[in-house]
Amino acid sequence: MKTFETPQRQSPLALVMMFFKIFRTVITVIWPALIGLLLGGKKGNVGLKWLIAGASILLFVLIRTVLDYLYFRFSIKDGQLVVRKGFFYKTAITVPLERIQAVHLEQSFLHSVTLTHKLIIDTAGKEGAEVTIYAIPSSDAVALRTLILNRVDESKTVTEAEAKPVAKLISRLDLPGLLKLSLSANHIETIAVVLVFLIGRYEDVKPILGNTPFLNELVSYGETMKYTWQLLTTLFVIVTVITIIISCIRMFLRFYNYTVRMDRKGYYIRWGLLQVKQKMIPFKRIQMIRWRSNFIRRLIGLALLNLKVSGTDETKKKVLIELPITDTGQIRQIVPVYQPVLPSETGAATQKIHRSYAYRKTLFITLPVLIVVAGCLALVWQWYALLVFIWLPYSLGLQLLYCRNFCFWTTPEGLQQYESTWGRTEAILNWKNIQYIQIRQSIYQRKKGLATLSLHTAGGQFQIPYITHEQALAISNYALFRIESTQENWM
Repeated sequence: MKTFETPQRQSPLALVMMFFKIFRTVITVIWPALIGLLLGGKKGNVGLKWLIAGASILLFVLIRTVLDYLYFRFSIKDGQLVVRKGFFYKTAITVPLERIQAVHLEQSFLHSVTLTHKLIIDTAGKEGAEVTIYAIPSSDAVALRTLILNRVDESKTVTEAEAKPVAKLISRLDLPGLLKLSLSANHIETIAVVLVFLIGRYEDVKPILGNTPFLNELVSYGETMKYTWQLLTTLFVIVTVITIIISCIRMFLRFYNYTVRMDRKGYYIRWGLLQVKQKMIPFKRIQMIRWRSNFIRRLIGLALLNLKVSGTDETKKKVLIELPITDTGQIRQIVPVYQPVLPSETGAATQKIHRSYAYRKTLFITLPVLIVVAGCLALVWQWYALLVFIWLPYSLGLQLLYCRNFCFWTTPEGLQQYESTWGRTEAILNWKNIQYIQIRQSIYQRKKGLATLSLHTAGGQFQIPYITHEQALAISNYALFRIESTQENWM
């Protein structure tokens, strides 16, 4: 097996990958100024400005790409991954192999044609990737991953059976399951994402385009145009259909050929159509498990299971590890590795939250939002804007239903949480994974003897709102006791 002791460069294909990455970064930063430069001044100079601006950007990106490629080398020496990069600003990254948590492989169409892989290396205590190798031969990528993952502590004894782990197939998403998952996606979320993106891009260029004749004519036309209900309905239908199509395509590309395998070390996940990705998630890196389903998926038995792992930003969808579940039996295969028995199935007492949570959330979140919306609509609809307050009793009823369905259980192993209104969300947490505990009380909660308990892990937060202060203290004290008394590491 190749040992990688000699420093080596990436595959020449990395030049292409790095070029587009640097080009995208540069354009993202300068594109508003670039548009202003091209649209300002005399019209006769537009072609020359395009030529100069384009040539300058391409030349800068090309030089930067070549320098980054030539001065990037990696090797393994004395049990450490060593990466040296940079021309003007030199950087040396040294990562002990035992600190490496996972090695991920990605293969785009260009990678598959050139028989290469993109390699991403994650370490403990760092959000995002520690090292990214944009292109190396596939044989080297597999060999490097095997070399890192097979490194065993000298203090551990490994049996012959353990030395040759056999990956067990947990789930494979077939075409019918993929279609059901795509059609049952949250299309409202996609509409919101598209609108936010368009509004954000418009606000970026609005100051620059404010004086252009074309935009002024367009705005003037829009102000004089009489919108009818038929036109608005047609536009709504068109936008809805396009959004559903986009949402289905997103889900199809995201979960195509999604396969989950498991051996004694962790989960091996592979998926992708245009870009094939492979992730290895060690068991010890899993901090919490949560699975959820919206109303439609709940009816047809689908769910998305989220592995909350250490060192990732849970607000970034690109790094979320979500496993599509098409059968509840798959959850029974995945969960026991983290927690042998679900707390809800051990006979533990079912605990609830206080119903005042619903009233407070409606009073301080829903009502102010409705007042603002009604105030804006009153400029156009006048008194009819008060109709938006019809939403108020629905929101209160939904929050009361949430309080009634919210349950949690505690056992010597950990906790389980269940939330439900139209959809359903469940989560489990082991005591050993808790990093710190927070008990919060507002003025109202102090008066009523209530509190919100937040259990923080390296992979996210486990929160129980509006329980009694005595419950919060009891759970907090027991969690601290379990953390101090256990001999297991949190990762």
